[in-house]
Amino acid sequence: MLFRHGLVASTYAPTRLDIRVQNESIVQIAPELTPEPGEDVIDAEGLLVLPGFIDTHVHFRDPGATHKEDFYTGTLAALAGGVTTILDMPNTQPPTDSLPHLTEKAAIAGTKAVVDYGFYLGATDTNIEEAATIAREVAAMKLYMGSSTGSLLVTEFSPIYRHFSTFPLEKPIVVHAEDEQSLKYFGALGLQDHNQARPPVSAQIALGRAIAIAEKTGRRLHVAHTTTQREMELIHEAKQKGVRVTCEVTPLHLFLNEEDQHRLGNFGKVNPPLRSKSDQAALWRYFDIIDTIGTDHAPHTREEKEQPYSKAPSGMTGVQTMLPLLLNAVSQGKVSLEAVIERCVVNPAEIFGLKTKGALQVGKDADIVLINPEEEYVISNEQILSRCGWTPFAGTRIKGKVQRVFVRGTLAYDQGRVLAQPGSGKPVAYQG
Repeated sequence: MLFRHGLVASTYAPTRLDIRVQNESIVQIAPELTPEPGEDVIDAEGLLVLPGFIDTHVHFRDPGATHKEDFYTGTLAALAGGVTTILDMPNTQPPTDSLPHLTEKAAIAGTKAVVDYGFYLGATDTNIEEAATIAREVAAMKLYMGSSTGSLLVTEFSPIYRHFSTFPLEKPIVVHAEDEQSLKYFGALGLQDHNQARPPVSAQIALGRAIAIAEKTGRRLHVAHTTTQREMELIHEAKQKGVRVTCEVTPLHLFLNEEDQHRLGNFGKVNPPLRSKSDQAALWRYFDIIDTIGTDHAPHTREEKEQPYSKAPSGMTGVQTMLPLLLNAVSQGKVSLEAVIERCVVNPAEIFGLKTKGALQVGKDADIVLINPEEEYVISNEQILSRCGWTPFAGTRIKGKVQRVFVRGTLAYDQGRVLAQPGSGKPVAYQG
């Protein structure tokens, strides 16, 4: 297969290049390649050619809550959004906290997924030794320092420190950095505003603790869904000291703030919460400090979200809208396309050790997304392929539309039509 005459985008400015694909991989890239006899030719004239995005933070609810999402519907949404690789979080039912539970989840994904996938292992107070022995089977460990959806939670110093010391140092530990004691304190006040019920101070306390332990143990730490200016300052200071810390920001927190939560009601409820306008602006000011953009795709049904505030679950969809929203930001001059690709493709592959992902280059998987950079449309709930069928970004006008998506060289999505079959996705290969 030969992709011709497209503007290929990577960590450099879009350049007119041809790409040849054989046996699921990229085998040749050059300014002008001649089609071979019988070779399929994809005319990409006028289109942007992007590497498939990697969403390192999704909750596909499978097993245990498939009325909200499963590996088929979740990866359908990913595919429609130009995401060709996902890493699924462990707070399912049962949680992915042991080899049997990991094996069960992998078997489910193997029959349903239409994009490539990997998994996190959930930290508990008691799985310290087992976690270390099966680390090579997962992308990273996820450690919840504060309670959120699901039962996973580690709050005491001893198990946190032992996980940080025992889990292989070259594998990241990803933290949900909200301090449980402060969450309980503010939660008991009966506050109805989510940004006050789970205030920034809770995130700052937990993050400071995690950075200190990471510095002491010399391990790799990745901070999920960073939301505030103070967190960005702490991470920047830690990086300057040589602490092995990287961080993620979600599109939810880049493009929405607490005023949107008030407008959306429970449909804008997420952990950690949508923050103030000033904190939102700080994420853009500190964009150079951000290492990855992951969606924290966490679907819930409309019925669940329509319950009273205290009962409504936290979480929103995001895997289908990440690339469109970021293309919009590029068209508005808020960020460069190269910077987006670095945080959504290059850095995720490097941080999580995804062996065959991370670039449009010879030897890598032919995960390719064709974008019409001039086409405009409005996001609607009806477009969302997630089982929950809604998005907080309904009504947002987008410039730049996903036309075709190829997963390992196979056309999987074509202008609104999903062509991939359930189970066509494959588990990712890890470095080492």
